[in-house]
Amino acid sequence: MFEENDTSMEELGDFAGKMMWQYLARILHIENLMSNIMSQHFCSDNAERAALFLSLVTPDLSFRKKINIFTNMLKIYYNDIYKINISDLRNLYELDRFRNDLVNLMLPDLQQVLNKKEPDRVQFLNMKNGKTIDETAKKEYETKVRICIKLAAILNKIQREVIIRSM
Repeated sequence: MFEENDTSMEELGDFAGKMMWQYLARILHIENLMSNIMSQHFCSDNAERAALFLSLVTPDLSFRKKINIFTNMLKIYYNDIYKINISDLRNLYELDRFRNDLVNLMLPDLQQVLNKKEPDRVQFLNMKNGKTIDETAKKEYETKVRICIKLAAILNKIQREVIIRSM
């Protein structure tokens, strides 16, 4: 029975790890698109300033702060684009929440580590309802991936529009 439980935990760990890294890769892509759009807007006249913006300013911002700056920039300078995409852009905050939940899934149970019980085992809990990863979590993950794909397409369209308007 103990070995059976270990196999189950190992499978959950493999699934959670795969899910987290695939999702984080999508989030990084979205984050880079937002940074590039902001760089194009704020530094369109100077490639050197744009490179500095990307390398010095944006790495220090959390994903949530980038979302705030990005959406405020759209509201102020590209209100028509913002209004057309407002419902999809609001999903950025949901993606950030899910990303944080996934990161928390991978953290070890602090109490077990402190008690030196199973120090190398990671707890895989859905922090929202306290249940282990199951079909609900898989479906939520798949939903978030679809949102990421849709948002990446929208951000690519926004980027093209910002480039055209900044010329």
